[in-house]
Amino acid sequence: MKSYNGFVTQYEGGLSIKEIVDKGAISRRTAYRYKAYYDGLKEKKETTMQE
Repeated sequence: MKSYNGFVTQYEGGLSIKEIVDKGAISRRTAYRYKAYYDGLKEKKETTMQE
């Protein structure tokens, strides 16, 4: 969870996937997995707020 939260902080801070991966904390595959999870949570939150 700590790794995911670090990803979210960096991603929301404006870093690209490539920049996050280049820092060396996570692999590219993990970064894209986290992004998919992040996008899914964001979509779910938006859907919930519309109801």
